[in-house]
Amino acid sequence: MNSIRFPKMFTTSSTLVVKDHEATAQDMVLLFYSEKGDLFGDPFFGIRLKKFTFNQNNQVLEQMLIDEIYSQILVFMPQLTVTRSNIKIKRELGRINITVKAINNIDFTTDMYNAVLLQENEGI
Repeated sequence: MNSIRFPKMFTTSSTLVVKDHEATAQDMVLLFYSEKGDLFGDPFFGIRLKKFTFNQNNQVLEQMLIDEIYSQILVFMPQLTVTRSNIKIKRELGRINITVKAINNIDFTTDMYNAVLLQENEGI
């Protein structure tokens, strides 16, 4: 699997490309940070995080967000095998951490993918 390196995509003469595990990690971050409808050409790509952001945090919303992440990984990342129970959300004051434990079908190794979805700006 190949992917374009982000955010430093271009050099003066070529496009930078990453492969295998690094490409999967980049694609996972892109999926987490994209809102549905933001990706031109595929309005279903991304997670509806804004829908869950301003509601009261409770177990029901957390389970809905896990369902959203799980279904998006199944649809848009066929190189990963993941179960719903391996998606963990940790809420702290001002931030949401997502941890996904998945089997990478490239070489059948288990990888952990982490992302900080929301983080308040410190020092403002």
